Formats: sequence, C-alpha cells, structure tokens
Amino acid sequence: MSRAKLSDVDSKIVQTTWVFAKDRLMDREVLEWALEFADQHLAERAALRQLFDHHSEQVAEPYRQAWRWVFEFWDRPQAETSYERLLMKRDLKAGASHAETIRLIVMAVKPWLKIESRGRLEAIYNEVRVKRPKSIDDLLRLSVSSGERLTPEDLDLNSIKDRDFLFELANSLNSALLSGLNLAARIGQISQRADNTNWQVHRVYFVPPAQFPDGGGEPDRYHDGFAPSTKLLFAVLEQLATVDRAAAQRVIASWDIDRWTLYKRLWAAAARNGELLTSSAVEKFFQTLDDREFWSAGSYPEFAETRALRWNSLSLTARVALERRLLKGEPRRLLPKRIEPAEATLYVTRRAVAELQRIQVTGAILSEKTQTWLNTAIAGLDNPPAVNSVTDGFNVGVRLVAGERPSGQRFHNVPRAKLLEELEKNLGDDSWDDRSREASDFIGHNPGLILELLAESETSTAQVKIWQSLGYYFRPTDLNATADSATDEDRAKIPLAIRMCQAIVSLPQDTLHGAIDGLTSWMSFWERLLKDSNHFLSAWLSLWPSAVMEVNESQKIDKSLSDRSFASPAGNMARAFMAACPQILRNTKPFAVEPWPRVLQAIEETVGEARLQVQYQLITNLGYFLAAEPAWARRNLLMPLRDAEGEAIELWKAFSQGHLLGREFLGQIASALIKATMNTNLSSDIRGNLARLVTWSEILDRRDGVAPTIGTNFVQQMFRMGGDQVRSQALRAMKEYMKSGEKVSEQSADRYALISSLFVEIWPKELTLNTRRVSDALADLPATAGAKFADAVELVTPYLTPFDCWSLWEYGVLAHDDNGKTIQIVRTAKDAYAFLVLLDKTIGGEDGAVIPNGLDKALQHISLTAPGLEKDVRYQRLLTLSRR
Repeated sequence: MSRAKLSDVDSKIVQTTWVFAKDRLMDREVLEWALEFADQHLAERAALRQLFDHHSEQVAEPYRQAWRWVFEFWDRPQAETSYERLLMKRDLKAGASHAETIRLIVMAVKPWLKIESRGRLEAIYNEVRVKRPKSIDDLLRLSVSSGERLTPEDLDLNSIKDRDFLFELANSLNSALLSGLNLAARIGQISQRADNTNWQVHRVYFVPPAQFPDGGGEPDRYHDGFAPSTKLLFAVLEQLATVDRAAAQRVIASWDIDRWTLYKRLWAAAARNGELLTSSAVEKFFQTLDDREFWSAGSYPEFAETRALRWNSLSLTARVALERRLLKGEPRRLLPKRIEPAEATLYVTRRAVAELQRIQVTGAILSEKTQTWLNTAIAGLDNPPAVNSVTDGFNVGVRLVAGERPSGQRFHNVPRAKLLEELEKNLGDDSWDDRSREASDFIGHNPGLILELLAESETSTAQVKIWQSLGYYFRPTDLNATADSATDEDRAKIPLAIRMCQAIVSLPQDTLHGAIDGLTSWMSFWERLLKDSNHFLSAWLSLWPSAVMEVNESQKIDKSLSDRSFASPAGNMARAFMAACPQILRNTKPFAVEPWPRVLQAIEETVGEARLQVQYQLITNLGYFLAAEPAWARRNLLMPLRDAEGEAIELWKAFSQGHLLGREFLGQIASALIKATMNTNLSSDIRGNLARLVTWSEILDRRDGVAPTIGTNFVQQMFRMGGDQVRSQALRAMKEYMKSGEKVSEQSADRYALISSLFVEIWPKELTLNTRRVSDALADLPATAGAKFADAVELVTPYLTPFDCWSLWEYGVLAHDDNGKTIQIVRTAKDAYAFLVLLDKTIGGEDGAVIPNGLDKALQHISLTAPGLEKDVRYQRLLTLSRR
C-alpha cells in the first residue's frame, strides 16, 4: 500500500526509531510500545513497517504474525473521533456530498481490529506471563470493535428518498460488514464449532420503542463490534425498499447466508416483509435450519419471529413439516446441562408450547391436530408459558429497574427498648442485603427516634453501626438545595440535623472513629443547608481528628490524588468546610470570628495523606483563600503547591481546575508553574490546562500594560518544550480572548493586534514543532480574528501542516444559526485568497488523506468571492481532491 510522504524532521525520527528497534522486533516491550502509536506517530509507524519489511524472515513466529496484526491495527478508522468531530447530523443537514457522507457513515460503524496488550491484561487479572510465547494469544488479545452506533434518527433516514444514495450506502455497509466477518474468522471468533459474532448482536434491526421493556431500551445500544454496522445496514435496506424494491432485493441476494450467521439473521429479518422475499424462498430457508437455529429464539430471534409472521403465507406442506418438527420437540442433546433427566420432557414441552403460542399471537392458524396438542399441553402444565407478543422471550439487553425500597415496617412493632439492638442485628456489611437495607431505610426515615434512643442508651460497639447507618441514610431529598431553595420537607429536617450535630460533638472518639465514613458523608450531604450554623462547625471540629486518622491509617495509594480525595473522610470534610466558608465582604476578615480560627488551625496541623487530600480540595478554590486569609493560604496552600514533588505533584491538577490568580500570588509560583507545564509526570490534559492559565496571564498583562507576571522567556520556553497539548491549549486561550462575544473593553481589531504581537514574539519558530495536532488548533484561529481573518491566516501559515480535518467546522467559518449552510467571515477577495491558502496548507494530497466534508462548498464560495482564484494551482489541486 502507498504510504504518506514524510517531512525532513519525520525522516530523522524514522532513522532514530530504526536504530532503536532494529534488533528488538522479537521484544515484547517493543511490540506493546508500537501498539500505543496514534495517528500523529506517522514517522515511527513508517520506520517499523520498513524495518519489518527488511527483516521479516529473521522474525520468528508468533512475533512475525503479531507485527502484521499491529500494522493492520494501525490502519483502523478513527471511528469514535470521526463521529464526534464530524457532528454527523449537522453536516448531513448542511448538504454534504454523497460520496463523503457515505464514506464517513461507513467509517463510523465499520468493524475493525482491536488489540489489547497482553501485558496490560496480565496486570489487571494477575496472570503469569508466558516466558516463551508460542501463539498470538500469548502476546496480544485480538477482538473486533467499532465506533459508536448511528441510528436512523441520527441520519434522518426516513426523509432520504435518493435511490442511488441509499443503494450505494447499503452496498458500502454490506462491504464493511463482510470485511468485519472475514476479520473475525481470521482471529478465531468464527469457526465450524462456534460463531462468537452472533451473540454480539441481540437483534439485527433497530427495535421500535413500543417493544422496549420496562427500564430498558434498544437491546444493542451499548454494543460495538458488529451491532452498529449490522443494524444500520438493515435500516438502510428497509428505507431503500420503500423507494426501489428491486434494488433492495439485489442487496439481499448478495448476502452470503450459507457462510455467515449474521447474514442469515439479516435475511430472516428481511423475510418478515412478504414483498421482499417470496413464500417459497422462506419455506426453503426454514428447511435449511439446524436444530439449534430452529429452537433457540434467544440466539436467533429473527428465525422465530419470521416463522410466526409468515406462517399463514406458507404452503400447507411447509406448515405441516414445521408443525411436525415443533411437536417432536427440541432434541435432548441441546438442552442445558442443568436440566435433570426427569425434567427434560417438561422442559421440551414448555419450549414447544411457547413457540406455538408465538405463532398464534400473530393471528396464524394451526392445524386441528396441533391445536389439540397445544390445548392438552397447556392444561397439563402447572405454570404454562404466556407468550403475549411475537417477540416475547427475545434478549432485551440491559435494563435498569428501580426496585421498591423496603419500608422497614416490621421495625415499627419492635418494643422501644429492643429497637436499637434489633436494628444492629440486621445491619450488615452488605448494603444490598434486604435485611440490611430495610434496617437502614428505617433509620433514615426515623432520625428523630433514633437520636432519642441513642441519647438514652449507653455507649456500646452496637452504636457504631447505628451511627454509621444514620450518617449514610439521614439526608436531604435534594443534595444541591440551599436553605433558600430547599423543599418544605427538607426544611423540616434541619432542626433534626442540628440535633445530630450536637450529638456528634458529645460522642466518644471510639464511636466517631468507628462510624467516620458514614458521619463524614453526612457532613457532605448537609453542607449546603447547615453551612451557616455554628453547630455544624462544632461537629466538623469533633469529626476532623477521626477523619484524619482514618485516612492516614488506611491510606492505599492505588488511585490518583483527585480520586482518593473525592469520597474519603478527609475529602468529604474538606468539601463541607469549603461549603461553610463565609462570604468575603469589604474591610472584613471572615475567618477572624470563632470557631473559624480553630478550624483553620486544625487543617494546618494535619499531616500525612490527609493533609495532601485537603490541600487538593482547597487548592481548587485557591483564589478565595488567598483573598480571605492571605497568610494562612500562602503558608498552607500556595507554598506547598510551589514546592510540590512526588505524589504532591498532583496538586497542580487542582490548580489547573481553578481560576487565574492575582498577579501578586501568581508571580510567587511562576517558575514552578512553568516547570509543571513541562513535567511529564503530569498528564497532557493537566499540563494543557496550566498552559492555558499561563497564556491568559500573558494576555492580560499585555492588555493592562504591566510587566509580565510570569516572564516572557518562561512562557516561550513553555511553548517550545511543553508538547502539543500545551501549545494547543495556549492557542485556545488566544482564541477565547479574540472571540467577538468576549466581554472585554477592546475592539476586535485591538484584540487581534494584541494576540498577533504575542504570537510573533513568543511562538517558537522551530519548524520541528509543526505537528498535525497544533495545526488542528491553529486552523480556526483566523476565524476568531473576525475582520482580520486574512491577516491571521498570514500569521499562522508558516506553522500549518496537513491534519485529519473532517469538516469545515474545523476552520470556524460556518454559521451556527443555519446548521452550517452558510460560510461566514470570508467576505472579500483578500479573505478568499487567505482561505484558499489555509485549506491548501492543511489538507494533504497523499493516498488516504482525509478530505474535509464541505470542501466543494468552500471552493465554490472562494470562486464566487474571488473568481480569478479558480486558475490558481492550489485551487485546482483542492478541486481534484474534492471529487474523490
């Protein structure tokens, strides 16, 4: 196959990769390293392909075959990304070209090879690594996946009447499905003994909402792999049949039903429509079904459904043969092994009764002999099956059913003196246990009674369970409501909640420590309704030492700091503290009034993992604490952030989620902030968010005419060394500032002048940093410049390179108010020339290059705005690409 052309920089990467991997093609770590290469790693991919081509004979099995699978894995479509970025529905409404639309639809649902590292699976499942791999399975786990499903509603399929479009789309989807089935056979998912693709699709057509069960939906809504392409193929076929029945029949005739089970099921689904397939064809089809296909309505639902729906259209001979087979019953060899021999006859009878009833619910008529047998069989069964629709018993997929919570009524009859003891007996470690749920429900609905009983009884270990449960289940109905917006029901609970705060203050430390998870959860439940109560803060002070002890004693560093602090006792308490923090008023010190000094002191004295968790939570609102209590916040939050290393490095994630600090405080951590944007121990997303804050600081300093808070040299160093995500997020900040909707005092031209000067002075000039991802981020920057569109294109042109651009939406030139039917901003001949340059620089011409949807529309707009550009060689190149 042809490969993309490489730049000089990429060629150097190829050489480096070649040297590194030359003698390591039979190294498992190198193989797993290659799996991580994304689309932007074209040079690394090219190097490994070339290296393998030259040395494939020296690579022993199973490594040789493994590398071939990796190369095929690289060629998979980026289905999920395509679907999200394309905004399929909007582009279809905007009138996308047929060829491009079909290509993108197929790519969104096409089955493709999925490879998972065996090393990753070994780590997850604690498997022992095979020292000497003998098969592909020892190195890689191969499966079939796909992008997310597209529904007929997504495509507005019912409104499409273009016969040629539908016919081409049906055949393209058919080709994609066949390719996926061949892939499944090659990796061992389909064999003579089993077809694993069959159970991946519950129904080959989109089930109408009227058939959804309670708590359910479309049976395959969570399935990838074969379900998206199979179901969309059938939906397109049905729509094609309404326009050109003969064309739909030709599509059906192309299905290889003798080889592939999914095609066989598709054929049966189509056979439900008597206008598509004749009765004689249906009769012949049923004669070919083996016993498992004939009887298993769960695995082959379309066979059972079509048998019932087409029953009356079949010949008498065919119906007699089918009745004879149904009355004979399912062969015993197919019965589940759990069925005891004594129960086998009963099981077989029930299955036959169910299938005969399925036929009857369609209005079909059975022979007198069969009807007599059915009546006798039903009369002889204690609990005969009841089939009320033709699809009863089919797999309905995932259901979410809300069960009735136990009322706890039985505890109302327990004597008051015995109630706590009885509740404690029923409270277990498993909250899903019915007895435990019932006891917890009673406690949550009767907090006043429980508080009275706890106050009357002596402290005991039994009380710990009661307090734990009370903490978890005594909560407001609306956790987001404040005292002003709460319902009357929740307001009525506030006095009880205050009583509970008072009770917590008087509890011994052993009880607090034992029930700390439930009680700190309770604090987070009530933080909005009780935040102005001193009793709430008193309870906080009582619980804090136990929360710290619990976290520090049971710390298990197996998650990120953000996850660890989310629901831990210390994390819950930190959020309760922040919710209760007072408003900052002019000329006041909000934390000077008791008990706030004691609260701040308690946090400052915290050590260990708990200190790290509370710092993480508070740093998300660092600006507030620096304004409210500057010295304390600088000592306990700002300086620890500046000096963060090791596990504490994750504090920068919390900072990245907050607002930009004032210049005084930002300057104190400027150097550390720049280092964090280049610290590879932080994820690219975190570093990108930090870079966005840095860029905003530089923009605002220039706007206000003050000296740089961070330092221009530092910012330029960040752009140069931070990576693609850092540069992309920095560009995001520039675009945010330039957008015409921003509430800033400058005119649009002034905002562009500021960004232009910043870009010229700070953006790194090394061409080695021109990447596809950064080019993607640069592509819509000119559109945010408004009237300065052409100048902005000239500004960014040296840094552009072709990237996977799926739609004109990537350039920001389409109007949002008419679903992208109009190109805005490009209004003058100068703009048109700039737009042509922008498109030429970002759209590749090599085989396999992505051609943006709507390119033909863009070229038409350019020619109308500046007719002379039609003769430009760049225009002609793009015009040729638009016709692919």
